[in-house]
Amino acid sequence: LIASMRPGLIQLEIGIQSTNPETITEIRRKMNFEEVKRIVKRIQKTGNVHQHLDLIAGLPYENYERFAQSFRDVYALHPEQLQLGFLKVLKGSYMHEKTRDYELLYQDRPPFEVLSTRWLSYDDVIRLKGVEEMVEVYYNSGQFQNTLEYLVPQFEDAFIFYEKLGTFYEEKGYSEISHSRMRRYEILLEFLKEETQIDAETAAQYMLYDLYLRERLKKRPSFAADQKPYESAVWAYRKEHRISRTAHIEVFPGGKAILFDYENRNPLSNNAATENVVLRMDNEIE
Repeated sequence: LIASMRPGLIQLEIGIQSTNPETITEIRRKMNFEEVKRIVKRIQKTGNVHQHLDLIAGLPYENYERFAQSFRDVYALHPEQLQLGFLKVLKGSYMHEKTRDYELLYQDRPPFEVLSTRWLSYDDVIRLKGVEEMVEVYYNSGQFQNTLEYLVPQFEDAFIFYEKLGTFYEEKGYSEISHSRMRRYEILLEFLKEETQIDAETAAQYMLYDLYLRERLKKRPSFAADQKPYESAVWAYRKEHRISRTAHIEVFPGGKAILFDYENRNPLSNNAATENVVLRMDNEIE
């Protein structure tokens, strides 16, 4: 039934909370993560459903490293969104009853969010807050999909990537500042150049691709390649093929030209439809 529905009609929120069997048992839940994985992957094959998978930090028997493992387990499923939340200790709840046993320290006013536990220190919670922010900005926004597919495999694992990026934001004083989307790309490039050995020029091309997937930019990014050598060829192609004015053609290093069609978008990601195009340069096919 779900597979027969139009793309984007359904959004599923799946509260995994943790992949630690001991934690799941302690919070009085029943879950076979292998079965959850099977179902998530089955739904993904239909290609028409948003899936949001949830994790909660601050649960019993889950320290910093064990939470990182839960993160890695869920990230590997590549949901449309990975929502990282923090335990809320509500009066009358089972967690509230176990406050002393779990050594829970939490806010005394709404949202009553956990500050530390027997297994998770306050410093650990703050570090996870940094991870949460980076996941929200770079993963859940859907604006860096191809960039992340290039970058994350070059780190030890996904959690370490977001952890290091969060630390970079904190050390640079960027965490308390509101940033534009373009500035987020620039900060990511800054991080790669200062903290890694990753080829920043290649990463910049993935970033440019992700940027144009969302919109035809009014101002080209500082890291974008010069398009002047291709202007006449792009103009000729647009005229010959009657390309919409709202569409954009970008020529990437190596001469690969891509058409971004903003009138046709993916209903799940909202990304523009793309097509490789062949431009004629000086009467020769490039």
